[in-house]
Amino acid sequence: MADGRKEPDGLINLSRHSSSRREFLRLSAGLGSAGLVHAASLTAAGEPQRRRPNIVLIFLDDQGWDLAGCYGNPVVKTPNTDRLAKEGVRFTKAFVTTPSCSASRASLLTGRYPHSNGVISLIQWHVPMLKKMFPGWEKSWEERTYRHSLRHSETIIPQQLKRLGYKTAISGKWHVSVEPPTAWGFDEVNPDPAEFFKRNGNNPFFLYYCPEDTHRPFRTSPDIQYDPEKIPLPPYFNDDPELRRDLASYYSVVSNQDRRIGTVLNALDDNGLAESTIVVLSSDNGPPYARAKMTLYDWGVHTLLIMRYPGQLPAGMVVDELASTVDIFPTLLELINVPIPQELQGISLVSVMKTQEGAGRKEVFCETNYHVFYNPMRCVITDRWKYIRSFRPEIDLHIPEECPPKLKDFLSKDIVGQKNLKVPLPVPPRPKEELFDLEQDPLETRNLAEHPECQETLATLRQRLEQWMRDTNDNPMEEMKYL
Repeated sequence: MADGRKEPDGLINLSRHSSSRREFLRLSAGLGSAGLVHAASLTAAGEPQRRRPNIVLIFLDDQGWDLAGCYGNPVVKTPNTDRLAKEGVRFTKAFVTTPSCSASRASLLTGRYPHSNGVISLIQWHVPMLKKMFPGWEKSWEERTYRHSLRHSETIIPQQLKRLGYKTAISGKWHVSVEPPTAWGFDEVNPDPAEFFKRNGNNPFFLYYCPEDTHRPFRTSPDIQYDPEKIPLPPYFNDDPELRRDLASYYSVVSNQDRRIGTVLNALDDNGLAESTIVVLSSDNGPPYARAKMTLYDWGVHTLLIMRYPGQLPAGMVVDELASTVDIFPTLLELINVPIPQELQGISLVSVMKTQEGAGRKEVFCETNYHVFYNPMRCVITDRWKYIRSFRPEIDLHIPEECPPKLKDFLSKDIVGQKNLKVPLPVPPRPKEELFDLEQDPLETRNLAEHPECQETLATLRQRLEQWMRDTNDNPMEEMKYL
């Protein structure tokens, strides 16, 4: 049993513990849709069950984990995110499966890693506007988009919930398939959240809410402005006035996005639905700056994760257990009392939130494949260590030399601050292996892969990563035949 300590703000903090890890329910979802609905409506004694809870899943875009007051940022104004944390469970060590938009979103929705569900690239190059922007590249990129679009063999959250009688809707970014959301279990696209809640107050519903405020180009609000001089400079950067101005704009859109979150939460309150609704808040990857988005470094894969379910999950709990966005789907299924399909690759986080008993992860796994260019990397993260393996160290981390000037300009918008980094990013040939001691070096500035005293740790983490790759049938070099 973990100790629940009170932090200065009155929140409970779930510290690390050593109790043994229990096995989670991993039953096959082999029931047909009628069987699932019947099982949901009757208890073992044949009595009607209480209606399943509603679900609102908020997935942000390029939102840094530390850009919220509840995560310790002293300047940014995020009252609605902070409110959600006070009323729910906040994870401090949550990670995305990959720091790139489409693949991260598909992983969330399938409960499976990108290399398993097939979405390993941006699903956007079939769009006419982008095809016109980069002549000469458009054919191969369009073929890649269709090849990596979400596979029909996958089942995503809205499809599963629709079988259970849920009304489903998406508002905002889709970005995982060349097909529309309605082909993947969504009843409605871009409804007003308040109207959607009102129409479905007597029926369980699922809203997948994906605002894009924090994606470039930033569209700042005149009434939410920040003084660049008062912005806390991320520890990766040397000071620079231009960088500060850009960060001030980023803070502005973060606060505006928080307003949108507040609109959704208020709509639940106004319709009397807050107590019967699970709310989950997370983000697809780190912020659009150097050493963040598109990298496996902490600012790229570390994400915020908050879950609220009044009366079922403790309010004000802070969990220091490792967690992954691949765990959200199975967690939701356990919360609504539905067996977790065997093919899901995440674990349920319910036990660690509810009982404070040993159920947390020993490690999380992350990967990169494409953002625009193919740069396969894999990593394993434990409480103390991070191990990164690069399978194409001969290419640049972000923008290869052969990249045409127009595309370089396009990509450089997501690596603002590169010239201001205190520790420059590795250049080709990059290290094949990187090892970081997260206790001694949380900013991941010293690669210990060749350090004599770290060879045993290196070998252990290498073995754990390779075992995970075998278990999930991961072959990063298979894609090379298309290049």
